[in-house]
Amino acid sequence: MSRKIQIVLPDPQAEQLTELAAGTGEPLSTLAALLVRNGIAQAAKDGNVRQRRQAPVILGGGGDRARWLEPYGGDPIWRQEMWGAIVALHGRYPRALANLKDQWWTDEQHTEMLCALATWRSELDDAGLDLAFQTQLNDYAQALQRESAGVTKTWRPSAPPDEWVSH
Repeated sequence: MSRKIQIVLPDPQAEQLTELAAGTGEPLSTLAALLVRNGIAQAAKDGNVRQRRQAPVILGGGGDRARWLEPYGGDPIWRQEMWGAIVALHGRYPRALANLKDQWWTDEQHTEMLCALATWRSELDDAGLDLAFQTQLNDYAQALQRESAGVTKTWRPSAPPDEWVSH
């Protein structure tokens, strides 16, 4: 269950919130709610208010590698699921990922970052929201913007290429 409330912010903070929302591609009200939830979670962590539930463990899953890293030896099912998660991430944050170059999967740094962001977002959706994700996504969007100077073709979500599936 959710409840709608109204808050008032001083102009400087309202302007900062607007700027942050524009940078992340999130609606202003969604980001404001995220910040409030994050503040309440921090207050609970600090012992100022009771905990509502135990926070999940983000890393792990029984394996010896983080979930956003492909299992040793390769795993076609992991690749299919991760591709879908990255397409969903792009669909959710199209402005932040607008400068993602085509064939990003051939660059280990971009692949790992996108897999990590997609995994993180999925886990947060299952367990609650976290402002750190929005900040990291915004930082990555700015890095993509800086890097896009010579990019002639940006990536558009589609079915995975053969080299991704057969790797």
